[in-house]
Amino acid sequence: MYDCDEEPCYEQTIADEIMMEYQQKMKDALLESVKQDIESVKQENAYLKEQNYKLNEKVKEIAERERELENKKSNLERQVRSERLSSLMKDFKVVMYAEERTYVDLPKCGNCNENRKIEFISPLGRKTTEPCTCDVRKTVYAVREYILTEFKISDHKDMMAMWYKIKEDSRHDYASHNRTIYAEMIYSEDMKFEDIGSQDVFFKSKDDCQKYCDWLNSKEVS
Repeated sequence: MYDCDEEPCYEQTIADEIMMEYQQKMKDALLESVKQDIESVKQENAYLKEQNYKLNEKVKEIAERERELENKKSNLERQVRSERLSSLMKDFKVVMYAEERTYVDLPKCGNCNENRKIEFISPLGRKTTEPCTCDVRKTVYAVREYILTEFKISDHKDMMAMWYKIKEDSRHDYASHNRTIYAEMIYSEDMKFEDIGSQDVFFKSKDDCQKYCDWLNSKEVS
């Protein structure tokens, strides 16, 4: 059959319709298969993410447990060393010496009252007082004896903390005073007084401690 321009023209046949229907069904089936594959990949990806999260949490849990065990081990080792040291030293009396700072009033002059106040009349005619120049306290350092009461291994393995208690006497029989020092803060002959600074330093020798107190007192006078 030809049109008016005598060009060939074909009418759609039943075979063509069947072929187009088949192609469409193939496309639909392929699209559905792709959708199913995508959904399957999504589900698998979600599962892997969940498993990866659980694995990471398990790794964190194991790491935390290892840290706890390591801390317990370190604490136990320090406890054992401390108990062993205390057990070895329990029958020994270790005495140390340290400076004690006290304050002494300077001699009272004869120009002030019993409270070290100068009394005078102000320009307004009022009776007024002011501190006298003799109302001054002097710092004095003296030797004090301490007795070791406890050992402890510090967190730093190269340090050893030691607790000393002031030896009881008539002036302090109602209370005790504790001081804490570290092993490297014990005076040795190669140390200079100028390098001690504000550290709490203990002396094995009472004479050395007295020399240190004399040096501190000389600085107060100067």
